Amino acid sequence: MEFTAKQIAEFVKGRIEGDENTAINTFAKIEEGKKGAISFLSNPKYTHY
Repeated sequence: MEFTAKQIAEFVKGRIEGDENTAINTFAKIEEGKKGAISFLSNPKYTHY
């Protein structure tokens, strides 16, 4: 299943930094990010990613 970043942001009432039309089709740890993957940031020690 594939969604755009905009669709996901609207669903979770979030905001996007970057291209809202980016296709998202998987999940990844923030330190293992790759094209098409979504991550989240809850711990400030990961902000350098």
